[in-house]
Amino acid sequence: MRITILSHNLTSNASMRAHRLGLAARHFADVTMLGPVKHRGAWGALPKEDWITPVESKNFPKFYKTAIQMILSSDADVIIAVKPYLASYGVALLAGECRRVPVILDIDDLDVELAPKSEQSLAAVVEGLRDPASTTYLRILSRSTGAASGITVASTRLQTRFGGTLVPHGCPIERMNPKLVDREQVRKRLGFTGPVVLFPGTRRTHKGLKPLAKAVARLPGVGLAVLCRADDFTQPEWKEFPLIRIPVMPYGELPALLAAADIVAIPQLDTLAASHQMPMKVYDAMAMGRPIVASTVSDLPVVLKDCARLVPPADVGSLAKAMEDLLRNPFEAQELGQRARAKCVQEFSMERVGEALRAAVNQASQKYQQ
Repeated sequence: MRITILSHNLTSNASMRAHRLGLAARHFADVTMLGPVKHRGAWGALPKEDWITPVESKNFPKFYKTAIQMILSSDADVIIAVKPYLASYGVALLAGECRRVPVILDIDDLDVELAPKSEQSLAAVVEGLRDPASTTYLRILSRSTGAASGITVASTRLQTRFGGTLVPHGCPIERMNPKLVDREQVRKRLGFTGPVVLFPGTRRTHKGLKPLAKAVARLPGVGLAVLCRADDFTQPEWKEFPLIRIPVMPYGELPALLAAADIVAIPQLDTLAASHQMPMKVYDAMAMGRPIVASTVSDLPVVLKDCARLVPPADVGSLAKAMEDLLRNPFEAQELGQRARAKCVQEFSMERVGEALRAAVNQASQKYQQ
């Protein structure tokens, strides 16, 4: 079987979900992943794989060249579009019609809620239609999920909303293996001299970074490591917090960063967007056997049952206490990390994720043939 996975933007972290699906699909199919790339290049953490093919990103009217190139390259038995954007789902529907093959829409976020909501004039909206990533196209395609032969989702809340098959992000447990990392050597290289809490997510409000920073600030001598670009966290409001700024790194270096942290924090807020989202980094932290503190949002309580500390969202006091307890009780922290690793290996390896994805692919193919 041949599968083509379309990402709407290989220059953003959205490409990571497409990559995980590709890793899962490679357990039962030949896989090609396609997506537009902007001039600054692919997302820094996206692994360089020979089965990933970048396409030059263009706005309209030249976008048709991008679309045609993606359609011609989608030589597959099944096409999976990641997110309901024009450059992924829109192109996938065109490619599926041209090639007479089923299309699966993968939904890992409530992207309409994450899109900018600023008021714009009609002229500005019309001008924005030149951009394939326009919110207008996103809204239209988000209402067109019925055009797909199948749907896969990354959380149970998304499944309730859109139906389809639950396909967790999972983790490549062979790459994310604590036995392959010299923790003390990495800590020395990174300059970690005391306890470190790692926030592995992107800087989005619903990720809960601000409450986390306030919680860490209550713990004397504890640093908060954050992945960032050159201009991130340079505003005066962040100066009061004990941030350790880590430049965005290649995916191959993420296991070392996770291993170096004393605690990994996943403090999602209880917003509409966050309640539908499952952070990918939680699976990575589990695979690396790290002690995790997470909020009770989306599927985090289910995925992390019995192998992490769970706290109410945006509760600074509970966050601080949970982290302080783990830092004071290294045996408990180590035990939680070991349970997390074992659970990830058993339930969220790419082979296990591949089983769920294969079932979705078979179901979509059967539906298409009817």
